[in-house]
Amino acid sequence: MNLRAAVAGILLSSLALIVLPTPVPAQIVSQVVFLPQTYYIGDRVEARVVLRDVSVEEITIPDQLPTTPAVTIDSVSTVQRADGVEVRFVFQPFFTGTRELPPIDLDGVTVSGVSAFVTSVAGPGEELELVSVRDQLILPGTQLQLAFAMAALIGVPTVVIVAGGWGRRRLSGIRRWYRENRPYRTFLRSQKLLATEMPGLDGKSFYIRLLDTFRDYLDGRLGTRVRSATTGEMDHVLTRAHVDEELRTRIVELFRFGDLVKFARQRVTLEQRTVHVTEVRAVVDALQRHKPDGESAS
Repeated sequence: MNLRAAVAGILLSSLALIVLPTPVPAQIVSQVVFLPQTYYIGDRVEARVVLRDVSVEEITIPDQLPTTPAVTIDSVSTVQRADGVEVRFVFQPFFTGTRELPPIDLDGVTVSGVSAFVTSVAGPGEELELVSVRDQLILPGTQLQLAFAMAALIGVPTVVIVAGGWGRRRLSGIRRWYRENRPYRTFLRSQKLLATEMPGLDGKSFYIRLLDTFRDYLDGRLGTRVRSATTGEMDHVLTRAHVDEELRTRIVELFRFGDLVKFARQRVTLEQRTVHVTEVRAVVDALQRHKPDGESAS
């Protein structure tokens, strides 16, 4: 009997060793860091938790992360370190004060016991309660802008209808004025650029650019083929365009001098170029003040 009892005791002990689970040592949290260190309700915070004696191969990040009414965990990642594994998870707190974060099961390795302190904007002794989301606020000045928009939407068609033909004639006149003055604006821009580049240009290049911009203006202003006319044909073309005789003479003289510089290599000083720039501008201004037929320009 003693022998049988001894054998039975040995068998029971062996069975207990097989059936009972071997206890797994708890994971030791050696360091916890929050980034940023100070955070408030609703902020996105990164917690970095170091687990000792664990490798990345032992960890599996679950597809479903724990979420409670007080804390939402958005993402989890791991980084291998010499002393263990650093588990990084991003969470959003919806509480104030100190509270333990929900445990995260990483397939056999559980991150638990991590407490977070959420700073409150309330003073000492005050308590804040969460309130429902408010409706979107209207930006300052929005109502005034809407009022102006509605006034323009209703007022402009009303003015056009009331004004009738007068409004259309006035608008047509503005368009015609803008179109007629386009060559003048283009000429002024070209002359301004030429004046800044004049010291670095040789005489031939300078007069080519000066007279080319002058031809473009005359073409646009007079509506004639000045661009294709030779210097010898210039007086006839300007006469057909009803340009005043005194202005015709000044224009032809400018083109004749330019031909001497371009084709006969006549030397020209910087002072002479400046004089001719001024002369071209004076002729253009005179043409702007009066239409070719002698009537005042609009």
